[in-house]
Amino acid sequence: MKRRVRLLREKTCVIDGIPAEIRYKNIKNLYLRVCPPDGHIELSVPSRTPQREAEDFIRRRRAWIDERRRLLFARAEKAEPQYAEGERVLLWGQEHAIKCRPLLRGRAYAERTADGIVLYVPADADADARRMAMHALYRAELAAAVEREVPRCEAVVGKCAARWRIRAMKTRWGSCNVRTAAVTLNLRLARYEMRALRYVIMHELTHLWVRGHDARFYARMDLYFPGWQEMRRTLNAWVRAEEN
Repeated sequence: MKRRVRLLREKTCVIDGIPAEIRYKNIKNLYLRVCPPDGHIELSVPSRTPQREAEDFIRRRRAWIDERRRLLFARAEKAEPQYAEGERVLLWGQEHAIKCRPLLRGRAYAERTADGIVLYVPADADADARRMAMHALYRAELAAAVEREVPRCEAVVGKCAARWRIRAMKTRWGSCNVRTAAVTLNLRLARYEMRALRYVIMHELTHLWVRGHDARFYARMDLYFPGWQEMRRTLNAWVRAEEN
């Protein structure tokens, strides 16, 4: 019978300028990958692997890592949305074609309608103006979803955050300041299915019980959000699919 792989603990660090997550599991070999959207490293190692050995493993493969990061960033730059007429964008996991409408005065803005997403733009609006309008829509959608979902998640976890914030973040889906109980969520979560948002909310709230990523943290995640490992893999797969 095949043994189930379990994540026992996790350590976040920076190795030679590259953000890295070292994940200790009940495995026999080391596995390295470069992950979107920011090109951080995920290294899975056997549970008793010394940190220095893990870091040396990463340094020996620096050329491979640099090439993978170069390809990842090149794809991301090529795939940067322009939010032009007919371009398809994601909102809560559903694709919508943008419909542009003229705006005689004022700033560009976007709204969600029964027919999709309508972007109201002045004639001279550039890609940055359209991007700001779409980000404002994402922010409003995410804020409304957080207001709906947080009470349910807090009831499950048994902890409440003092403050919820939304930011455009490159390296994390969320963060939790344990001292102030403030939780920050990545603006990009509005692009994907609602269950991804629930997973990230649960993850950050769990840090109010356990500060780091260790066996105690993952035991609580198993309880609060069964199948969270698959949800994390799925979320990262959505990002890769969007950028390819």
